[in-house]
Amino acid sequence: VLAGKTIARITAGLNHSMVLCADGTVFTWGQGANRQLGNGSNYDAISPVAVSNSGVLAGKKVIAISAGGSHNLALCSDGTLTAWGNNSSGQLGTGNSTPSNVPVAVVTTGVLAGKSIVAIAAGISHSLALCADGTIAAWGSNQYGAVGDSSTTNRTLPVLVNTSGILNGRIVTTIAAGGDFSLALCSDGVI
Repeated sequence: VLAGKTIARITAGLNHSMVLCADGTVFTWGQGANRQLGNGSNYDAISPVAVSNSGVLAGKKVIAISAGGSHNLALCSDGTLTAWGNNSSGQLGTGNSTPSNVPVAVVTTGVLAGKSIVAIAAGISHSLALCADGTIAAWGSNQYGAVGDSSTTNRTLPVLVNTSGILNGRIVTTIAAGGDFSLALCSDGVI
């Protein structure tokens, strides 16, 4: 399925891999038991399979990808943010904990309304989105505070990361999501 394609981006989850091609198509392989391959099945794949480009991805070009523990994020050129895979902690951002074996839309009303997402990051069971205005939205597992909203409550919808502390007045330029933690790099070099 990758014959003749130019691979633009790569990312690795816990037990699966994902590539983004220059034409905006996405392919995955590896473990599929948690629906993380996005091809409509729950089966493992030992070679790349195409992520379903019907539904929320119909007619869209993916420009960024991030693989989490057993879920994935994909950002489209029109600003649409999609996710698929495990959703036990709300890491798909759909407002519930229902998993999906095909891409579904992350809810971009609420704190993401009117914002332009410029970067995404998927952790083990949480997700992050960096907006053009420097704000960060997060959702999913928050047992250890990875969502950064000053609580330890899991979030099934995006919430804003608290910027009253070290982030106050700083411009975030890059984000990363680890196992149960998140990182932000600011324009002044502070992490």
